[in-house]
Amino acid sequence: MKLRGDRIPGRSGTLCQRTKKKKLQNGQIREYPLVSTERNVYNVLHWFWHLTYKQKEPDGKYKSHTVSVRPEQVAAVQVLIAGNAQLEVVLSYIYSSK
Repeated sequence: MKLRGDRIPGRSGTLCQRTKKKKLQNGQIREYPLVSTERNVYNVLHWFWHLTYKQKEPDGKYKSHTVSVRPEQVAAVQVLIAGNAQLEVVLSYIYSSK
């Protein structure tokens, strides 16, 4: 599930969910974060979250950046993105509440 603001330069970016697969010493592959039941798309605790955004560099090219978002911040970041908040507002919220 991705939540994306309007495609206006300088706007919110994209909130993405993901998991991480890790190979254990015994050869098994585990998916993190660990979930005891089936992974639920709507449960924020079943995923790692990050905000992806692009910024224009001095040379005129765009560079992608990624910032981790804690599960307790996800709801507020979703509201900010849905409201097309400026990227600086979203980033300041993420960094200030860590």
